[in-house]
Amino acid sequence: MNPTAKPPAIICQGVGKTYFLSEERATSLKEKILRGGRGRQTQRVIEALKSIDLTIAQGEILGLIGNNGSGKSTLLKLIAGITKPTHGAITVSGTVASMLEVGVGFHPEMTGRENVFLSGALLGIPRQELEKRIPEITAFSELGHFIDAPVKHYSSGMYLRLGFAIGIFVQPDILLVDEILAVGDHRFQQKCKGHIRELRNSGKTILLVSHDLDAILGLCSRAVVLKSGTIAGEGHPYEMINLYKQHQFELARQRQEVISPEIIKRNRKGTFELRFDRIRMMNHEGQERYVFETGEPVRVELEWTAKQPIPYPVFGLGVMDDSGNPLYIAATDVTFGDIECVQGQGKTVFELESLPLLDGAYSLSVSVAQREDGPGSAFNLYEGFDFCDQLCPFFVRPGQKGYGLRGTVYIPCKATITSEADRYTP
Repeated sequence: MNPTAKPPAIICQGVGKTYFLSEERATSLKEKILRGGRGRQTQRVIEALKSIDLTIAQGEILGLIGNNGSGKSTLLKLIAGITKPTHGAITVSGTVASMLEVGVGFHPEMTGRENVFLSGALLGIPRQELEKRIPEITAFSELGHFIDAPVKHYSSGMYLRLGFAIGIFVQPDILLVDEILAVGDHRFQQKCKGHIRELRNSGKTILLVSHDLDAILGLCSRAVVLKSGTIAGEGHPYEMINLYKQHQFELARQRQEVISPEIIKRNRKGTFELRFDRIRMMNHEGQERYVFETGEPVRVELEWTAKQPIPYPVFGLGVMDDSGNPLYIAATDVTFGDIECVQGQGKTVFELESLPLLDGAYSLSVSVAQREDGPGSAFNLYEGFDFCDQLCPFFVRPGQKGYGLRGTVYIPCKATITSEADRYTP
């Protein structure tokens, strides 16, 4: 081991946190009378964190991503020393300032200036040091002469700006930030992010919890995804953000969430003489799936019902990005040829030999229209019997082919390098 190497800022070894909640269960009237009006007490066990192993280097900005209840805030509270782990150990090297609740400890009857000293005392900052920082805190929070007004007269934005300014000007070795980059208006948010970048450049260690995924991507050097109290993944922020989105998508599918009627009404139109009954995506083995890997074969099945014989129909398939922009559009007049007539119930199948998309969220749009005057005549897929716009969402993860690539479209690529050094012979 290099004796001059800096020790990690934070080491979590097998860290877990369990909460025991007492609940009163309803009982019979007789038992309630005997218990003095109280029901039977039961205890519910909640494992907020389970065996977390995590090492954070000095000078690193680590983003924590996850759903509400995944354990993000609990982990920050354990590192801050607000609460202790049920099992495992946490080692912290350096001073810690936690911005878990902006403005915690503010007294409404005291002025902003007085609350700066109060907050500083809670954080262990000497008064003379705070005196030096008052001008910076006042300027950053943009309070002006309101710094000497009681905070009970502050707007919510003023209150939050002061709390954030106090937190960042404490200058700790380690800064814990929990969901407070949304304070103030957009301009002030950008100002806060800029100051966090300055702290990063000065070598401070920062743990950032935020649902603002753009902030995680723009500020963090590494990210961790928490899921049900465990680490689901850690690595480059771009990859972890997409892993998180994939988990979100899979959870929605497991809950069998349906698209709201308002979206269906807005995103579907047509005469419905031929109507789609079902849109399904499948892998090459015929299993229904909505999470695929880059380059994987995909089968799209459209089940439909025609109220009457429909001559010369054309079925269309569109692959859309997360913003609804079309990436690929195919129609049966090209992929299959002319269809003379359909009626009753039927099925149209599109087979994509290789899904040419990189990791991210996408959707399918499907449509069916009719040629106006038989084979070779004009038609409009967007003005026909049934047009379903972005009503089949799916997700793509990189797999082996797309790993490490950026962008939207997968294009197979190889690189060769030649150099003058290749022709040099000593």
